[in-house]
Amino acid sequence: MPLPYRARRIRRYGRAASAIACLSLAACATDRLALAPATPDRPWEIPPSFDNLPEPGTHTAARTPSEGGTAPAVAAPASTAERRVPRGNSVQIDPTRRYDLAGLIDLAQRNNPETQGAWEQARQAALAVGLTETSYVPQISAEIVGGYQHTPLPIPTTLVRKGYFTSDTRELLPTLTAKWLLFDFGRREGSVDAAKANAFVANVAFTGAHEKLIYAVSRTYFAIGAARGRLRVAEQALKSAGIVQDAVESKRAHELATVVELAQARRQTAQARYNLERARGGQNSAYSSLVASVGIAPDVPVQIADSSEMSLPPAPSGDVEQMVRDALANRPDIIAGLGKVRAAEATLSSAESAFYPTVGLEAQAYQNIGGLSTEGSRYYSVNEPGANILLKLSLPLFDGGARDAQISIAHSEVAAARHSLDQAQDAAVQQVTDAYDALKTGYAEYEAALALTKAAEIAYDAALDAYRHGVGNYTDLANAQTALSQAQSEREDAHSNVFTAAAALAFSTGTILSHS
Repeated sequence: MPLPYRARRIRRYGRAASAIACLSLAACATDRLALAPATPDRPWEIPPSFDNLPEPGTHTAARTPSEGGTAPAVAAPASTAERRVPRGNSVQIDPTRRYDLAGLIDLAQRNNPETQGAWEQARQAALAVGLTETSYVPQISAEIVGGYQHTPLPIPTTLVRKGYFTSDTRELLPTLTAKWLLFDFGRREGSVDAAKANAFVANVAFTGAHEKLIYAVSRTYFAIGAARGRLRVAEQALKSAGIVQDAVESKRAHELATVVELAQARRQTAQARYNLERARGGQNSAYSSLVASVGIAPDVPVQIADSSEMSLPPAPSGDVEQMVRDALANRPDIIAGLGKVRAAEATLSSAESAFYPTVGLEAQAYQNIGGLSTEGSRYYSVNEPGANILLKLSLPLFDGGARDAQISIAHSEVAAARHSLDQAQDAAVQQVTDAYDALKTGYAEYEAALALTKAAEIAYDAALDAYRHGVGNYTDLANAQTALSQAQSEREDAHSNVFTAAAALAFSTGTILSHS
């Protein structure tokens, strides 16, 4: 059975609306999520230049340098058992695994709230790009207006004696409206460019958050290595104090040592025991700092691989000037500063375009379903389609100085972005220089600590042997024992300081992530 005329017409309007809706969906704003990093647990790989951005969907997770270099390598994704559990901000720890630096960084990257937040901000910035790009496509809306109107209208008294007549109207107007901005002298282009620059900045900031996280975990990891080394030194010092006390007590039993020497030996043992407890407290504090930087709950035990026996990283290649150049080219804060300058310049361009006219197209298609009654007569009905298409030229003439103010603000934002970039570059130069000097000093201190420890060991052995054979005094023995413990502790600190300085140099130059 053929459809009634009205139904066929409504079906045609429905098909037209569906076709236009499909065209609009082809440019969906949420498609731009592909510009954001794919996952929150791996850093975004910064492209070699701002203009060489990766195509949507081609994310590459950067890796960190190996442990043997200036910064650690990120291990491959851990097993499902180590994935984050849905409980607060913690991860599930494998109790049988001794986590090295790479494993700890992997845990931190999957659990750190700062990187998670930076990832969400990058996604928001990517969506903002799609939002600004929607201004290039037609804006389509559907609405239905219906109602009743009673209207008195004037009319010559020659036609109607009382000089007016009344009209009663009832109408239902389903309408499909399309508005399309065709030309605006670059106003939309500036907004899109600014949004893209902001998305780039957000992605770089996300990578910067990962770099800060890796540096924080590295610093606390090497700190616990130094604390463990000091604990071993304290344990050995207590053993040495016991040996010395035994020697003094043996000599005192044969009346070859004084009561004062015996009291001093016992005091030395008590001091060593106190130092041991303090070293244990330092190790516990270093452990707490490490698990906090990783994001592990403090009551969750985790086995940490010892870093105190690791070979020193290689000395930096190149001079400090080359490292400064690397920092200015690779540091996320400087790259983000360049992106902010681009965003501010694009915003300025968009603001300046507001002084030019805009050209747009507006169209409507509707169905007039209604009736009209005059002076209480019966209603005369209509059910017919209507349409219009209009070309609109708009030029704002006066706005109280709003556009001038927007341009002044945009100029100020450009200047502020450039000053921030200069400040970031100056800070980078100082940080690289300080880290480079600290690393050079760390190597020298470690070599000196090795020589000092060797000399202290020889002196202690000689003093202990001399005292046992009655040709040495207790004061020399006690001094040698104290000097040995101090030298060994300084050696452990120097070893850790080299690794920490190497990580600081890699962080300050922006090379703590490997792009291999």
